[in-house]
Amino acid sequence: MSNVSDSEHLEQTSAAKGTAHPTIPSALWGHALAGGLLVMAGYVVAYLIQFDWLLGNWSTPYVLMVVVAVMVMVLLTVRREEGGLAFGRAFGLAFLAGWLARIGYNLFLLVFFQILRPDLVDAYADLVLGKSMEAFSAFGLDGGMPAEIEGMSMEDLVRDQAVWSISPGGQVVDALTGMLWVAIVALVVAAILRRTAESDGFKG
Repeated sequence: MSNVSDSEHLEQTSAAKGTAHPTIPSALWGHALAGGLLVMAGYVVAYLIQFDWLLGNWSTPYVLMVVVAVMVMVLLTVRREEGGLAFGRAFGLAFLAGWLARIGYNLFLLVFFQILRPDLVDAYADLVLGKSMEAFSAFGLDGGMPAEIEGMSMEDLVRDQAVWSISPGGQVVDALTGMLWVAIVALVVAAILRRTAESDGFKG
């Protein structure tokens, strides 16, 4: 009787291992959506506190933290459900989840400046110009930014670039170039979490 039970158990285990898993698990969409909304919520709170905070030093670490958290949650969920996770699959899922969450930043800027408060576009350009001047001073360039580049006022160039950056085209470019740092982070997270999940904890 025990032999039969053991055989059945082995068959069930083999069948479970051979079960096909979806290329993109449903958990990924939920975690990515939550991450994107969390990024947007962070910027909403920053705006409500003070407009200048939209370009505050908090933003990059905050978005990075959310992206990493989403990657980790997705990979842990998939690893637990599938019993293991190869590096290639781990990287692909982490990259997709992290990038989708990061798009929350682009969506916020588009909705805010193109729909809700287009009247603040010029104020945003002024804010970017002020931050640029601070950056020049921080690097020891006491004279500030150059007055002109190829016959065009540097201030006008910075303002025009700032306005373009929050346009639909600018945000598409930003989302695409953002893939680079998201991919680097995904490589690190995937390397850490690719191990076979033999238990709920981490295995060395």
